[in-house]
Amino acid sequence: MVRGRRLAWRMAEVAALASLGVALGGCQQSGSDSLSSSNVPPPPQTFVSTVTAATPLAAPLPHYFPPVPPVLPKPRCLGPVDPAIMVIPTTIAEPWIRVRLTPALAYVPKINAANYRGRIEIDRLADGKFVAINVVPIESYLAGVLSKELYPSWSPTAYRAQAVAARTYALYQIATTPRNRAWNVTGTVASQMYGGKRGESTTAWNAVLATKGLVMETTEYGRTGIFCAFYSACNGGASQSPYDAWGDAPVQTLPEKVTGNIDSACPKFRWPPMRIGKWTITDAVRRWGARNGLPYLADLGLVRNVFISHYNRATGRPTEITFTDIHGHSGTMRAEEFRLALLTDPAPGIPKPPSSFFRIENDGNFIVLTHGRGFGHGIGLSQWGDEALAQRGYSAAQILNYYYPKSFIHREW
Repeated sequence: MVRGRRLAWRMAEVAALASLGVALGGCQQSGSDSLSSSNVPPPPQTFVSTVTAATPLAAPLPHYFPPVPPVLPKPRCLGPVDPAIMVIPTTIAEPWIRVRLTPALAYVPKINAANYRGRIEIDRLADGKFVAINVVPIESYLAGVLSKELYPSWSPTAYRAQAVAARTYALYQIATTPRNRAWNVTGTVASQMYGGKRGESTTAWNAVLATKGLVMETTEYGRTGIFCAFYSACNGGASQSPYDAWGDAPVQTLPEKVTGNIDSACPKFRWPPMRIGKWTITDAVRRWGARNGLPYLADLGLVRNVFISHYNRATGRPTEITFTDIHGHSGTMRAEEFRLALLTDPAPGIPKPPSSFFRIENDGNFIVLTHGRGFGHGIGLSQWGDEALAQRGYSAAQILNYYYPKSFIHREW
């Protein structure tokens, strides 16, 4: 009986799709769009749904729909909520880091070991698949990271600031890696870009050697230690906290903060309107919900309306997005989760929002992301801002203090 109701419910979506109406015209951004430390697009004071009762439902509502919890959980695919501060020994030897070079494969991958320092291992996972892992000293690893994360023409100061942030991030990943996982980080943007020996440069090595063993620490929650030093390409004028982004424990040194036009040289500081079909959104949200055990997303019907249901009042960045389907059910997810859900869509040609800093307009069978700003999650250091501050004469320590307030630099080895 339940199966029959679910089938009728899904069939109703097909009929309702036509009733939503299709608007094929473009959407143009109008008006001033400048941003400074005192001029961030303010969030609207009220949220008005565009759903009307004009379209009758083709099937009765299911008797039960999973409620959205008062506090959104951290998505399963992003891992557990790690400790906010990791205490490590006052002085340690330079650690080695395990970098996953390939995805899990059904066959043994071939890797040219000459392209990497350290050693190459082929690990067989519990499911029988294989991965290639580079086990390498952390300083050699960083030399293969920096030139992949920053442009070759950028200043040595920007490289030194990035080196300390990347070292802190890597050490935190080593300290929090689950015991049953064969690697600490990946060689992709999922962790930090890594090019191995072929990705190294003189500028990168100079920055690594000039900052050898230096990491950032902070004191919070009654302990002093390292934190997860997130960074991204460009925050679009305002950073966000890891709590707002995906539910990690809040840390005072990773705050939401208005940064103005510092990283405005980034090509994605502002990006043009992006039009996305509601059927695409429905599929992406359902799959994200199924993948992460969130029934209030996995069981949504065809999405009819999308709106930003919560903003960070200090920065104007959206933090939560709510979807209503053709049956009147609602589901909510974080704005950064919404971006990740679209990024992981396997279908070709699906729009990929560069960041979760945008506004939303409903337009028939589509939504339009407007006033888009930034590239990446926007937590911590902005790489384009790093270079801009270096050009203004900031030292590496001053740049780090700007993006990671209430932190200090400590030599670990």
